[in-house]
Amino acid sequence: MSALPTPPTPEDVPAGLRDIAIGIAIGAASWLIRYFCSTEKRSLGYIARRTATASLAAVLIGAACKGYFNSEGMAFGAAGAGAYASPEILDWALGWLREHANKGKSPSKD
Repeated sequence: MSALPTPPTPEDVPAGLRDIAIGIAIGAASWLIRYFCSTEKRSLGYIARRTATASLAAVLIGAACKGYFNSEGMAFGAAGAGAYASPEILDWALGWLREHANKGKSPSKD
């Protein structure tokens, strides 16, 4: 009988993968904290969509600002701040697109 494999240590995980995981955690945590502090109750789909948006924004912002900050904490702070605002920005952009898409349609004549 062979010995059980040893679990991976944090040093075994590639730095890029670790940074992505931290970015996702920052984004998801920022939105979930906002939701749990809110007095409005929403559907599970609403929560999942906005959590995914915040997570993706944190990863993208973290990757984009990686070379701009000397401090890793500042880069994580920028990713967290961007993730915090991203669901509202996405809602605004979708509303803007819907508004402009409907302007091009002419009313049907029956």
